[in-house]
Amino acid sequence: MYIVRYADDFKIFTNNHKSATKIFHAVEGYLENQLNLNISNEKSTITNLKRKSSDFLGFSIKLVKKRKRYVANTHVSEKKKKDILEKAKKRIKAIQKNPSGKTVQDYNSYVLGIKNYYKIATHVTIDFAEIAFRLSKTLFNRLKSIGKYKIPTNANALYKRTHRNNYRTFEIAGNHVYPLADIQTRFPQSFSQDICNYTIKGRQKLIKSLKGNIANEMQKMLLLSNKGQSVEYTDNRMSRYSMQNGKCGVTGIFLLADEAHCHHKVPKGMGGTDEFNNLIIVHEFVHRLIHATNEETIRAYMRILQLNDKQLKKINKLRKACNLVTLV
Repeated sequence: MYIVRYADDFKIFTNNHKSATKIFHAVEGYLENQLNLNISNEKSTITNLKRKSSDFLGFSIKLVKKRKRYVANTHVSEKKKKDILEKAKKRIKAIQKNPSGKTVQDYNSYVLGIKNYYKIATHVTIDFAEIAFRLSKTLFNRLKSIGKYKIPTNANALYKRTHRNNYRTFEIAGNHVYPLADIQTRFPQSFSQDICNYTIKGRQKLIKSLKGNIANEMQKMLLLSNKGQSVEYTDNRMSRYSMQNGKCGVTGIFLLADEAHCHHKVPKGMGGTDEFNNLIIVHEFVHRLIHATNEETIRAYMRILQLNDKQLKKINKLRKACNLVTLV
């Protein structure tokens, strides 16, 4: 017997109908008598996966025979296909009403999010091609008058890292609309219990696993809130992170999305812009040290970062551009 659980939603897998019936009634009795929870008769059923598919967390699972054994075929569930289609249409309508970088990025964030979630389905390419086909009429009718339809030649760093660039798409307000059909299956790896943010060994293992896939961290960065920032800033921030291979511009360590801060070399209050050459990606603590003026704060971050002479020289160069005193 195998149990797969996510929050209050779970599946129990066993090898025969007799065992499945026993387990079903045992679990039903435990939930009702011990936890005072009533199960949903609509969702709670016994299913032979060799004959019929079963939905779980937006995926449709079915066993199919391959050579001498059975393997799991996974699709996006029909219910979720309809949901994706409706939400995509809603965002396309928003782009038509207000063809700006913000509305295009809102659509792109949604597309990247669902691609990242469903990419582990074995037949995700077929399913997303179907959704894209059903969406194409809305996409063309609403965007043909406000955008250019072509294969991107000047796409930003995130687009290049997450797409194969052989799909034509719309360019609106300098931003490319991410094609829904451009997706390939990525087989999930088993989670290692050694991976942890709170130990040196665990963090090293986490960073090692992420280094080869900067695109994932870039997707997370796109979803992080940047209220009040320009579209140019958001785009160039991504490009700078990509160019630095996800590493801090001062310490050289690999940065996760929530650790990466984007620093304006010349502050906007001093005439600086959101241009690519005026931005640098640094660790959150490095960024705080660059702007720190309080002696106690400076000492605290110097103690945490343990900078060498070369790194301190970089910090002082950035502080000098902000008209702040150099550190020793």
